[in-house]
This record gives sequence, structure tokens and C-alpha cells, in this order.
Amino acid sequence: MTKWTLLAIGAVALAACGQQAQQAETQQPSGYETPAAPQAAAMTDAQFVQVVANMDAFEIQASQLAAQRAARQEVKDIATTVISTNQASTRELTQLAPTLSITAPTAELDSSQTATLQRLQGATGEAFDDAYLDAQVEAHETTVRTMERYVETASAGPLRDWAQNALPAAREQLERVQTLENAT
Repeated sequence: MTKWTLLAIGAVALAACGQQAQQAETQQPSGYETPAAPQAAAMTDAQFVQVVANMDAFEIQASQLAAQRAARQEVKDIATTVISTNQASTRELTQLAPTLSITAPTAELDSSQTATLQRLQGATGEAFDDAYLDAQVEAHETTVRTMERYVETASAGPLRDWAQNALPAAREQLERVQTLENAT
């Protein structure tokens, strides 16, 4: 083979590898696999409602543990706020779902969320507070990203309006949890 043929074959092979890598990066996971929301550019209304219900359930369950087990009062206080805020969110979405022809979601925790809850159940004192705050920062970051993505990509309507109105409270709660986490 000539030198030019070998170079051409090498260039084609490199281009094919680059194309495969690009395709692998753009392929999206199916379903809800982690606390993070689906990575697709746009979520359906039903997907969004389900993801928020799942996140609400996790944040509520972790905060119920914190309300009982936290060592510091300010951690117990934020846990109480998270519980009430997320219960209201779940209630509102459950009421809104039928008006959008969506079945009201049944929250499902993923394996990562379940493992986090199990770790929290085994922790006490400051270790519990630290683990709880870490989990809440991650969960609230996911919530904010999910809402932002949905608001950016969803069609105008009552669910998009709900998400837009809920977003400032989600950001505020994230900020409060981060502040507490950073104070430890």
C-alpha cells in the first residue's frame, strides 16, 4: 500500500471513532435511573410530573428522618420546611395531573435514593447532619435543574406555569441547604 492510502485509511478510522464517541455522548438513558432528571432536551408533561414526584418523595423521607434524628436545631428546622414544601408540591401536582390528562404519579425511589436513606438511618449526631445536608444539596440541585430544563423546553400551559412559579422556592431552598452545609 502506498503512504497516501495508509493515511487515508487512518483518517477514515479516526473519523469513525470520533463519530462513535459523539454518538455515545448524545445517546440518552431511557427512563429515570438516578436522582437526576432525564437528560433529553425536552420532557413530556408526564415525565416531568413523575420525576418531581420521585424527588419530592425522597426529600420528604430524608427530611422526616432529619426531623427526628438531626443533632442541630437548624437542620431540624430546614427538614421541617422541606417536608411541608414538598408535600405541597406533591399535592399540587396530584391535583393538576388529571386536568392535563396525566395519571397522578406514584412516587418511586431509585436505588441511589434508597441507599442514601439507608445510610441516613444508620447515622447519628453530626455525621447524620452532614450526610443529610449533602443529600439535600444534591437533591435540590437536581430539582432546580429539572425545573429549569422543563421551563425552557415545555410548551406554554398550566404545568409549565406551575414549574415556573415553583422554581424560585426551589432555588431558595437549595440556597438554604447549601448555606447550612457550608456552615459545618
